[in-house]
Amino acid sequence: MRKIIGLLALGLSALFSPTDVQANDLSFTTGVGYPYFVTLEGSMAANNEQDRWYLNYNMGLDDGFALGFEHGYGEGLNHAFGGFVGAVGIYDGDDCVVDKDEDNIGALFGQTLGCALAEAFDDETLNGAGLSYSYYFSGINQSGWRVRLQAGYGKASKSDEKRGAGTIMVSYQF
Repeated sequence: MRKIIGLLALGLSALFSPTDVQANDLSFTTGVGYPYFVTLEGSMAANNEQDRWYLNYNMGLDDGFALGFEHGYGEGLNHAFGGFVGAVGIYDGDDCVVDKDEDNIGALFGQTLGCALAEAFDDETLNGAGLSYSYYFSGINQSGWRVRLQAGYGKASKSDEKRGAGTIMVSYQF
């Protein structure tokens, strides 16, 4: 986790370091998707207008930050491939087991209710690294709609479970 925080701090310092940036090179994006229900993102176009750095905050049943970079391709720079570090997805924690041989109806009800609550709130963010593909309907550094697919590998924030994950997001870049 400390490495992720260090990388985010380094990325923020690079993101806001003095360069040939114009006011319209900074953008704000908000989106919805799965497994993160809401994503808020700040991004900055690079000097060559084909690249974009971003920092986003993903909110779902758990939350996390990610720092990434995308490079636009194609005639209108509608396609972008990139990489990112930070929140790569969500891990659904361990399954809960109800003792069906329990004779006491109160204990059985308590176990069932406890498992239902645990299943709803045991999700953990996977922190790691991944790759992304985005389709910008108006171009990478233009206002408009975007669809982003991400795939990555990371470690769960609480249980240390390691696994791959993916996300999909539909967003609007202002």
